[in-house]
Amino acid sequence: MPVSSFDLKRILRPNILKLEPYRCARDDYSEGILLDANENSYGPAYQVEISEGANGSEDLHISSGNNDLNLHRYPDPLGRKVKDRILKLRPSVPSVENIFLGVGSDEVIDMLVRITCTPGKDSILITPPTYGMYRVVANINDVNVVKVPLIVEGGEFQLNVDAVIQVAVDDPTIKIIWLCSPGNPTGTYLREEDVRRVLDSAFEGLVVIDEAYVDFVRADKGESYARLVREYPQLLVMQTMSKSFGLAGIRLGVGIGSRELVSYLNNAKAPYNVSTLSLSVATAALSDDGLQKMRGVMRGIQKQRDEYLIPELKRLPHVGAILGGNDANFVVCRIVDSNGEASNEIAKSVYVEMAQNRGLVVRYRGTDFGCEGCLRITVGTAEENKVVIDTLRTLLDGKLKMSILDEHNFPFCVTAHAFNRDKTQVAVCPNSNEVHIYTRSGAVWTAAHVLREHDLLVTSIDWAPQTNRIVTCSQDKNAYVWTFDAAGAAWKPTLVHLRLQRAATQARWSPQENKFAVASGDKCVAVCYFGEDNDWWVSKHLKRPIASTVLCVAWHPNNVLLACGGTDMKARVLSAYIKGVDEKPAATAWGERLPFNTLCGEFESPAGGWVHSIAFSPDGDSVAFVTHDSSLTVASPATGSVVSVRSHGLPFVTLVWPDTRTIVAAGHDCAPVVFTADGTSWRAAKRLGEDEMLRRSAAASPSNSNSAFNMFRQMDSRSQPAKSGSGDGSLKSVHQNTISEMHLDPAGNTAEVTTIGLDGKLVQWSLRA
Repeated sequence: MPVSSFDLKRILRPNILKLEPYRCARDDYSEGILLDANENSYGPAYQVEISEGANGSEDLHISSGNNDLNLHRYPDPLGRKVKDRILKLRPSVPSVENIFLGVGSDEVIDMLVRITCTPGKDSILITPPTYGMYRVVANINDVNVVKVPLIVEGGEFQLNVDAVIQVAVDDPTIKIIWLCSPGNPTGTYLREEDVRRVLDSAFEGLVVIDEAYVDFVRADKGESYARLVREYPQLLVMQTMSKSFGLAGIRLGVGIGSRELVSYLNNAKAPYNVSTLSLSVATAALSDDGLQKMRGVMRGIQKQRDEYLIPELKRLPHVGAILGGNDANFVVCRIVDSNGEASNEIAKSVYVEMAQNRGLVVRYRGTDFGCEGCLRITVGTAEENKVVIDTLRTLLDGKLKMSILDEHNFPFCVTAHAFNRDKTQVAVCPNSNEVHIYTRSGAVWTAAHVLREHDLLVTSIDWAPQTNRIVTCSQDKNAYVWTFDAAGAAWKPTLVHLRLQRAATQARWSPQENKFAVASGDKCVAVCYFGEDNDWWVSKHLKRPIASTVLCVAWHPNNVLLACGGTDMKARVLSAYIKGVDEKPAATAWGERLPFNTLCGEFESPAGGWVHSIAFSPDGDSVAFVTHDSSLTVASPATGSVVSVRSHGLPFVTLVWPDTRTIVAAGHDCAPVVFTADGTSWRAAKRLGEDEMLRRSAAASPSNSNSAFNMFRQMDSRSQPAKSGSGDGSLKSVHQNTISEMHLDPAGNTAEVTTIGLDGKLVQWSLRA
């Protein structure tokens, strides 16, 4: 907006305008005998010399030789020496009064939001894909986030200027526009003409440009926008000591803006926010010698980026493109499949394999807008860059055969699990009466909630992806429906009285999520639906001709038919039609008239055995089940076909049917087995994870010459037979114990499944490998 019409006071919160700042002791005096701030005059206690005086008393001797930094004194609250040196680095900045210092750029972000945005009322505008802390800080302060995406076609990552201006001008609640130049994760320097257009627009709030990576931009391409602060009082430019100076550990961020804006930031900040140690290190880094060395390092990083890392990445198979302007100390590369399409699946599997098994950590950014299939790779040393290229070449060479997308080890045996829709949360049962919910951030799972209502072992968990409700059942014969209370940030339980006399064994939501079924040891299946009249979950039983414990249930796509199997060695398809809840179903291969408890099909495997798991085909015309005789049986009523495939391994206990030609089963053999349709029959096509385990074994031990010795050593040390396979006695599978449960992707991706095992491992698999 025109400089003359910008009024900072119009966008600041009223309480900030009235704020009387805290007056620091060091605001007034910092020299002489200082007895005004209740500091410890003897200096850092760990450096004080204590000796025994007369009559056994202790004499304290002040030691000043090791306390050159005066660590017993509060630091300069404004960091004046550092600001003086910043003027040497950014000579276009008018004065030290235009500079604010914070604990990293994150404090600058937080302070700007706190002094301008009223919680629950105001908004900020961001341009995805961008730095995630803008959104996080806004959420913490109860500030709305408005998104205007960058132009991402062709990896351009530039501002959609017209859209940014229109949205910002039309929405009076927007107090700040956040721009990132060079961007993270885009690595792209924003065009000056675009930045000036935003600044010259009718928007009446602040424009903040985050320049954490600006020193990596080549001089012929651009420079810091701190030079525009003289022209635009609504502009604040953020910088940091973390990147080009290599001082992430001192946590020092910089805000460069008008004197008026900086004065309000200083008024609102904590009195001594930046430590003496950080200020001392920053002063040294900003000295003439320090600046010269920093610029030398920048040239080295630019050379590694432009002359080695980017050219070598472009030569790798499955690297489709290098995105963005490459104006930072990282490179964003897009991983593609054999058809040249961006592949989050391959990118994530490479990321996980490198991080968990190769000791090499990059950043997976495939979930960011415009970054499908992308890995962000920091420019390392020459040696590190060579390692990342060699490792990627090994993993991507040919047609990438990795099937593991993600792998996590819980510190306990896991007997049941379920993901939310976007797989950012998982509910697991640690073989107890509790359900633990973990939240994912990057590659880290963090415990968030514990669901405690059941009295005995929780036997099953299911998470409805659309309604975000969890159902659990237990050996205590009860079920609970859990809903998340956002206000209280807690899961609230509702008891469902199943009317069972024996343990509940498995619970599953129907496709429309308006019913769920609970298998039981009571020779019945409880079909539960919500009774609007009574405001309660009602349970109705499927009984005949069930003759024993029911171990598993599965819903037909039409939300009416239910398949079940159990210890009477039979798999059945029954109608679970609830009048007043379900619409009358269309005719299927299983029949036309389907009143409740109608038997539509009954099957068993040739050799018999408990039915451990069951599933309908995606079209609902067939049913598959696995039994304790190590077989998979597929029944199709339309053709009368019943096909069984015997496995030579241990029994399966769980299966899923992701697409019409693929069934996946797993169990006591510890590895998922993929079955594929072969004409009218089925065959075992592959075991997931074996290639990965071979690669891991080779990477960990290039020579297997000592494998026999290792087996005998294990027999001797553990007094037990060593397992055949790898030299350390581990199985040739990712899971090292029974796979207890397998689920389809909750968002409907038919190429992914998840497994959980008694070894505590949670694994996400790709079926396309």
